[in-house]
Amino acid sequence: MRSNEPADLNRLLLDTVSDIEPRSRIEAIRSRITPKESPMAITRTWILGTIGAAAATAAVITGVVVVSNNNSDSSSDADRDPAAPSATATDDPSSTDPSETSGTSTPPVTEDTLPVYWVGETARGLGLYREWTRVASADPLVGALTQALDEVPLDPDYRSGWPDAAGLAAASYDGTEVITIDLTGDIHDLPADMSEEQAQVALEQLIFTAQAVVGEGRKPVQFLLDGSHSDQVLGQPTSEPLANGPLFDTLSLVNLDSPAEGDVVTGDTLEVSGVANSFEANVIVKLQRYEGNAIVFQEGVTAEGWMEEKLFPFTGSFDISDVEPGQYLLSASTDDPSGGAEGFGADTDTKLITIE
Repeated sequence: MRSNEPADLNRLLLDTVSDIEPRSRIEAIRSRITPKESPMAITRTWILGTIGAAAATAAVITGVVVVSNNNSDSSSDADRDPAAPSATATDDPSSTDPSETSGTSTPPVTEDTLPVYWVGETARGLGLYREWTRVASADPLVGALTQALDEVPLDPDYRSGWPDAAGLAAASYDGTEVITIDLTGDIHDLPADMSEEQAQVALEQLIFTAQAVVGEGRKPVQFLLDGSHSDQVLGQPTSEPLANGPLFDTLSLVNLDSPAEGDVVTGDTLEVSGVANSFEANVIVKLQRYEGNAIVFQEGVTAEGWMEEKLFPFTGSFDISDVEPGQYLLSASTDDPSGGAEGFGADTDTKLITIE
């Protein structure tokens, strides 16, 4: 378990996707390229109640777009966490510098806190949630993408969108224009047990993760398969570099950053932070007993904005001096003045925490 720490606003740099216009993406791809379902983690619907009811009729994420020659995203530091600690992960005193024995040097393995995106349920269907993850690797980009493909998130409401057959051979950024992700495995065609929506959000998972780790704005991503260009991956067109999908079609519109799943909170104050895009910047934060219906508090906090296609940081500080020790479910939701009568309803992110 980790102890709770106050949120650092530097860690909450927002998911900016300025200058990206929502559009029908998969049709745009197929106009230029002729391309030839896995269960989600059980969500905590017994607590969320009617908040997630609209998800059953939600719209399908429309996939990724072929990038144009003008990639004008201004978010050069999107998703970066400059305050996160970084330490050498190899503390074995018997280890030696490979250059002493082989004549070549190998980048040192370091442990970094990196943004990794995972698939989860939103009010509109499948979408992506960001989780800050400790990753040990000689290359942060490779480490984060390997995490997204092969590991499991802390939050059981999230999962990887990729089949077990998928693997990572290499990943790199050319320093100016394109991120390259070289995948391996029998993933050229759409798997029989995967839907088009699941395949599209899987590609988005790696695109958003790679862009966040590189930290150079919304750079296009070129997918390779077994070291070569491929017309498709998971049955989705990948001949050309792909841009990320529009934020409102692709990401959950609320994402809790702190406390994280499984955190232990001590002291008299609960510090909450995350990012959201909610009606009039109002984010509903609720703390409820994990087993039972007792609600400790349900209050609104104000995010730093809402009138642009991006996620804005929000923070809240709550008195828990009278809260009994135990397990609690912390949730943050976008505001839905219609109560679900209009649109898709509210997006919600939850974290199971322990208060001591």
